[in-house]
Amino acid sequence: MKKVVFVLFLVCLVSLSFAATKIRIGATPVPHAEILDFIKDDFEELGYDLEIVVFNDYVLPNLSLSNGEIDANYFQHVPYLKDFTAKRGITNLVSAALIHVEPMGFYLKKDLNELKKGDKIVVPNDPTNEGRGLLLLHNNGIITLKEPDNLSATVADIVENPYGLNFVEVEAGFIPRAYVDDKNIVGAIINTNYAIPIGLNPLVDALFSEGGESPYANIITVREEDLNEKWLEDLLSVLTSDKVKNFILEKYEGAVVPVF
Repeated sequence: MKKVVFVLFLVCLVSLSFAATKIRIGATPVPHAEILDFIKDDFEELGYDLEIVVFNDYVLPNLSLSNGEIDANYFQHVPYLKDFTAKRGITNLVSAALIHVEPMGFYLKKDLNELKKGDKIVVPNDPTNEGRGLLLLHNNGIITLKEPDNLSATVADIVENPYGLNFVEVEAGFIPRAYVDDKNIVGAIINTNYAIPIGLNPLVDALFSEGGESPYANIITVREEDLNEKWLEDLLSVLTSDKVKNFILEKYEGAVVPVF
């Protein structure tokens, strides 16, 4: 009997030694969670249990990471991370790697020459994406900004509005559905991760969109204390592989562009 108990004890020890390390990564649904789901098996083969925590906003992923509820997040670019953490007084979050660019697009329900004074255009209301969207409109002649290099520009910084458009600031996650459902909304600046789920591709459906040279690459964000952790090294080795690069190119057909 003692021998049986001892054997069972050894089995338990061996099982515990091979127990997978649980890693929780927060992500917005498309394409971030989809890309993480694609690498899930390969990452778990390295000895990890990957849990993908899906968020539908741009606020909770950083708060959850900062307070330790998750180990990393994958949804934002560096300008947004810097702006968000500065305003919230968060000092422990850093970028670990650049993964992909999602070209932001300007979608319009009518031809450009059919626009009239007062037509409603919705733009993201978070500081970084609003400035990014307005810069896209500025670069394509829809508006003129007071300071085109100001990435934190708002609608108050528009100095020329030749079409007389009515710009309305809305939370980025609500814009796609509002654009589809609200007949009073004529146009919208939409982030690709929100456009794809409603069937919009910036390269096909947008009047114009950012090019692959956009500086707004989406990143893996971690707490600074974890930058040298083995799990992060293994995660990035899987996430920046040729296998993932080909998956992104084939699945999103240019709507998402790998930068590694």
